[in-house]
Amino acid sequence: MTITMAELAKKCGFSKATVSRALADDPRVKPETKTYIKGMAKKYNYEPHVVASNLARRRTKTIGLMFPKAPRTIADPFFLEYLHGVSETLFEHGYSLLIPQVKQARVTDTIGQITTHNRVDGIILTEPKIEDERITLLQEREVPFVFLGSTVCENVSWVDGDNISGAYEAVRALVKLGHEEIAIITGEEGLVSTRNRFAGYEKAMEDFNLPINPDWIWEGDFTREGGFRAVRQQLEEHGSIQVTAIFASNDLMAIGVIQALKEAGYEIPQDISVIGFDGIEVGQYLSPPLTTVQQPIYQLGQQVSQVLVEQIENGGEPVQIKLPVQVVNATNTIGRPS
Repeated sequence: MTITMAELAKKCGFSKATVSRALADDPRVKPETKTYIKGMAKKYNYEPHVVASNLARRRTKTIGLMFPKAPRTIADPFFLEYLHGVSETLFEHGYSLLIPQVKQARVTDTIGQITTHNRVDGIILTEPKIEDERITLLQEREVPFVFLGSTVCENVSWVDGDNISGAYEAVRALVKLGHEEIAIITGEEGLVSTRNRFAGYEKAMEDFNLPINPDWIWEGDFTREGGFRAVRQQLEEHGSIQVTAIFASNDLMAIGVIQALKEAGYEIPQDISVIGFDGIEVGQYLSPPLTTVQQPIYQLGQQVSQVLVEQIENGGEPVQIKLPVQVVNATNTIGRPS
């Protein structure tokens, strides 16, 4: 039975990057370290992965950029701005992008196709899940990768905005205006970002001694349609909105919320306050402009690209970067409760 590079590195007491360099006779590794690692590789029957070996011999200078499956797509304004940051940074480093089409088939199948045929040097992924099979697959194939979004795995590289702090600040902004009955529209179930934004909401409600009513937790999916449906469902079940403020876990849902509220005859923010999360540009063209938690979306794309390029070209330990966020347009779609 053979072992993986990660398992060999653990047995040797060195990083994967050092083990990889030693097996490739990299001059940066001390001769005695090379001898030790090669001896351990022989002892444990380590066989370099074919894909990894190909990547080591011949780089494609191409990065695979994975976007979510429906209902979220590359057409999401957040991902368009993020793509701008990714593409410009990779271009500066001499890399091109491959954006594979992901339909309803398993995402892991698509990853398998573009890595098996040595088409990419590394992969950028989005929306890490709490249980994410993509991580295991890519680690087994020894393909460099980085996530947009924090993961629950410690040995994975990622770049993210501060979701917990941002959600907390969204609730704080509403509480400062006097709101006590605050609903949250959650994101897609099973995503780390959904869990973290809810955690920020929950912590803020607890810190400000406000009740967390199960009826104020509305299910969403990070799409405009999801926000619209969440409000319509409340109106159908109760005949009216039972809270004074709504925190939508992203801006697209906030836009759907505002549309549904206006169709039902509510004024924003006179009747109900709405705050989003992300800071996409389209939110500034609403009337009034959307109050939101601003993420540095373009910078997220830059950082993700830089981390992956560094991994491909120099190896090293996993890197995890959290960028600050802030509430903007604080007097537009939120106000004092009526």
